[in-house]
Amino acid sequence: MQDSATAGCSPRELPNCLREPLLRARSVLDTALAGWRAPGLAPGLAHQLEGGKALRPALSIWWGTRLGVRSEHCESWGLAVELLHNAFLIHDDIEDGDRWRRGRPTLWVESGIPVALNVADHLLAEAYRTVASIDADPKVIVALVTDFARTHRTTVEGQALDLLYRADPEFTLDLYERIIRQKTGRYLALTWIGPARLAGWSEEAVSLLWRIGDELGPAFQVRDDILDLSSGKGRGGEIGCDIREGKPSILVAHALTQSALDDTRRQRLLDVLARPREETGVPDVAWVISLFEELGSVAFAEQEALHRTEAARELFPQLPGDDPRRVTEFEEVAAFLVDRKV
Repeated sequence: MQDSATAGCSPRELPNCLREPLLRARSVLDTALAGWRAPGLAPGLAHQLEGGKALRPALSIWWGTRLGVRSEHCESWGLAVELLHNAFLIHDDIEDGDRWRRGRPTLWVESGIPVALNVADHLLAEAYRTVASIDADPKVIVALVTDFARTHRTTVEGQALDLLYRADPEFTLDLYERIIRQKTGRYLALTWIGPARLAGWSEEAVSLLWRIGDELGPAFQVRDDILDLSSGKGRGGEIGCDIREGKPSILVAHALTQSALDDTRRQRLLDVLARPREETGVPDVAWVISLFEELGSVAFAEQEALHRTEAARELFPQLPGDDPRRVTEFEEVAAFLVDRKV
């Protein structure tokens, strides 16, 4: 459940196909925020949502436009996904002890954990209300709510595995695969599932769209694991937050399975990952990053991101319709998501 894809990006750096949808998405978010004035909630909601992101609703609006779905339906679906996303981010920041996001203090740091949890609860309630309020065939609405709830549950289950396998000496690439497919794969595809159902797509076509997400979502997450080694994630310039949190990243999974990792360095790596975040110093992080580079874990992760993106690109033309522009734009979107530097 990462959020660095548009951090620091101006509309000029976005793919052409996302520029106008991003402006519309931000307008939808601003309108929603203007209607939420409950005392004790409004400031926290503004803090969480006024971050200049809106990537997920922009993806929904772009995709829905290409499928000929009514604009208000695309916007509502995109808004719901963005609200779910931000609720997850609030929970993640508390669970991970992250103090910075989008270049500023996280909500729990700014306003306290009780307020942050309450804001997240409000976002979840509004997300489901927004999906249910879409003016479409009742059977389609049932399918949309079901997709939304299943993705919600799957993401939470993925987060549970993420927490379970932190600093685990038996962590493997297979376990990493399981985590990111649950935490990120379905989560990214959800942005496109709503418009596809609203456009009347068959279950077979929707299943293929999920499969594309199962490739592109993990590629997005792998890139995020790599970006954690730099200052580009909007965390106040802090490098190696995943290392400080002991997160089960692709870098950790790869390093632990390398024969070149002797017992002494293996134990030191595990000790750093298991150490409380506040006790993990800059030298510890620098040593782990150096180890990842020496073992080829960073290069391996780079290749994995590319392979998964290519797999998504190969699946995409199999979707219904024969609009070549849609294929070209998807390739631009995929490149933006996975090749980013921030």
